[in-house]
Amino acid sequence: MANFSDLPREIRDIIWALVLRDNHPDVHIFGHRDEDKKGMAEGRSLMHGNLFSGILLEPSPDKYFANLDKDRKNENMSTYLIDGAMWNTCKESRLAIQKHFSHYQWSGDEWWLYAQRSSRVWAEHPWNKVFRMPSTGYFEGGSLNYLTVFPRRDLFVFQPVKLDGVIQYSFGSRQTKGAKQPVFQRLQHIAVEYDPEWWDLLHSSDVPAIIQLIGNALELKNIQKLWIIDHNLKRKKNAPAFDEKGDHWASLNAFYARDRKFLEIDWLNYSGALDDWEFVKPGRDTPNKYGDASVCLVRYLNDVIHNSRTSSGYRHCRVQHHPHYCEIGLLGWDEL
Repeated sequence: MANFSDLPREIRDIIWALVLRDNHPDVHIFGHRDEDKKGMAEGRSLMHGNLFSGILLEPSPDKYFANLDKDRKNENMSTYLIDGAMWNTCKESRLAIQKHFSHYQWSGDEWWLYAQRSSRVWAEHPWNKVFRMPSTGYFEGGSLNYLTVFPRRDLFVFQPVKLDGVIQYSFGSRQTKGAKQPVFQRLQHIAVEYDPEWWDLLHSSDVPAIIQLIGNALELKNIQKLWIIDHNLKRKKNAPAFDEKGDHWASLNAFYARDRKFLEIDWLNYSGALDDWEFVKPGRDTPNKYGDASVCLVRYLNDVIHNSRTSSGYRHCRVQHHPHYCEIGLLGWDEL
């Protein structure tokens, strides 16, 4: 059997191209460092310039998505694992992945031109190039494991130990005074996983943790959408073909992990939001006959945001005076 290096260069190039991820909005999963557990063993930290260094971690194995193949153990389904090994496999693989992502990068002259402009006026930057601008970081500790993401296009799923305060550290990409991080390198689509207990929290006397999460998120003016992932809602096999929109960050509605894709649920459709969806575990998380709890939760949160902005007397005053705020969306899933 011939070694890989003995194959003609043309064949090797074809093979490398097959290893690379498809050109979809991707899904990347991260844990979050718990400030209350400093000094305790945690996953490896993501190093990414001064943006997330020391804050985001590799996802914890006990929080991996349930494997769709019941005969296999759960795995990290982040898309960055599809081709991340190419950075370290050999010189040829590194050149192949560098060449692939270099197609999206700007020339030195373009970068210098737009770097001189105010990052607050991101509309000046060409949206089609900003949308497809890749960024590479790595996990520290042991051998370097690089990962490449598209900050304005991909979905970043955060799995914090607790919700309180996680937004201001992780979701932020917040510009600080004197920061040189271009606005177009900030994240646009972030997600947390739905917890059935949140529905009960909404009816407690205290302000629920999920509202604190939203309140923090709304302080970050440049995030496009905060998504809530409901793993219990799956697209029906006989549902119409889903109309995926992937050409602009404001309209994205489908994101691809390694073994599944997450699709937007039209929670605004009060008469049939779940007509094309089925419950993985029937009867679970359904507060009333009108719909699933996660759908009701998203509707409630959006009402809170709207009312807080339009009513000076509304109790959730943290979101007042924010003319620009992230939207709240809901994602179910389907098999690839």
